[in-house]
Amino acid sequence: MSGPRSDCGGLLPLHAEWESLPALADARTDTAFTRGALREAALRAADALGGSGRALALILADRSAASLIAVLAAAAAGHVIALVDSASADAKLATLLARYRPDLVLAPARLEVPVSLSAAFAREEDIEGVARWTAKTSGGASDLHPSLFLLLATSGTTGTPRFVRLSYDAVATNARQIAGALAIDETSVGVAHLPVHYSYGLSVVTSHWASGASVVLVDDGVTSPAFWDSVARYGGTHFPGVPFHYSTLTRLGLDRLPESVTTLTQAGGALDLRFQRAAHEFATRRGARFCVMYGQTEAAPRITTLQHEDFERKIGSVGRALSGGVLTIEQDGASVAPGVAGSVVYRGPNVMLGLADQREDLSGGDETGRRLETGDIGYLDEEGFLFLQGRAKRFAKLLGLRISLDQVEKDFASAIPAYCVEGKEKIIVFFEGCEEASAGARAKALAAEYKIPASSFSVRRINEIPRMSGAKVDYAKLKEIAGV
Repeated sequence: MSGPRSDCGGLLPLHAEWESLPALADARTDTAFTRGALREAALRAADALGGSGRALALILADRSAASLIAVLAAAAAGHVIALVDSASADAKLATLLARYRPDLVLAPARLEVPVSLSAAFAREEDIEGVARWTAKTSGGASDLHPSLFLLLATSGTTGTPRFVRLSYDAVATNARQIAGALAIDETSVGVAHLPVHYSYGLSVVTSHWASGASVVLVDDGVTSPAFWDSVARYGGTHFPGVPFHYSTLTRLGLDRLPESVTTLTQAGGALDLRFQRAAHEFATRRGARFCVMYGQTEAAPRITTLQHEDFERKIGSVGRALSGGVLTIEQDGASVAPGVAGSVVYRGPNVMLGLADQREDLSGGDETGRRLETGDIGYLDEEGFLFLQGRAKRFAKLLGLRISLDQVEKDFASAIPAYCVEGKEKIIVFFEGCEEASAGARAKALAAEYKIPASSFSVRRINEIPRMSGAKVDYAKLKEIAGV
């Protein structure tokens, strides 16, 4: 095996004029790295990880500099990386270890040692704040496809060990696509508050590093004053958020964003248009930008961007395909005309190789031909702007009618935020708080509008809507709660 790659697998491109620029700050520990210092730390760690050949490195990641050094080091050493939440339950981690048989496990040294590692892995000496374990029995590097680089949990994954298989090219290309769409340059500072193992969170880091920019890791919630103090202290310019963040900030007041923030992006699911408008109007007043983005982990992960200046004339759209990507709408395998709804299909260099459920699947090459059937329903207008209408599988069948659960949620939103799953001949609607009268009244009004019996809705109050690590609603857990 040759020495470590100085560009860290393409995640930290090597440009002499960038080496003295800031690259990473960790607000929790108040430590910072220039690009050159970060590269040196990663390459020192990579030397320790080199071993006898290419390996599968499972990284237990949190929002810390050590997690990102581990990622860069494993990439520099030429290993395949599987990113996993450091807070994963021990039973889930044990399942992943059994299914994928990683050769290495890396984690920030400050974390508590997972019980699952004790039997099959040997603890090595820590390096650059990264704890290392090596498998006592190798999984076999020969079964790792040469193009395979990164494994990320699939969109919507909760308890299953399914990963998206991404190539070096897909990850690097999407980082550049995002950087171009958001005009990220050497002066940009991304606020890396989303989980690193979450595709959106990782893309914030990679898209900034692709352009010589830096990121600041913030391990607080957006409701905490300490969060915004950290953003201001490190001069954060790009705030990325999912719907949960923007709905929360709209209620609390978007003016808590420091003046340094000049770009706001929203992805990770559909955001109510009221909150989109509020964010766009706030950005306009500030002389900043608000961009809506759409994507999936299977696309490494971004697919489209709705630019700030297009928002008003394309309200409700998620924008146009990123540079190098092509969107089509298909029915029965054939493309349809603008304005006609159908299955959203994306083609681009950032599409995954395929999926994996176990170690044996990591030997496979490109199974998609860079074509992704997103599972979403929508249409393109004459200018190529995409309008989404919901998930193909998010429909309930009642009295012979096919009703979009995503549309039901949108229709409820004018009265109360609500989240729906299909029950037995019913749509079960969950809401938080004490607004039972509002929820019940809205259900009756919608039943009349849909021309279905009011009993077709079962409205249930819940203390807290279950969410996954990326703050998306955990519909699988809602189904469990509903008993369906």
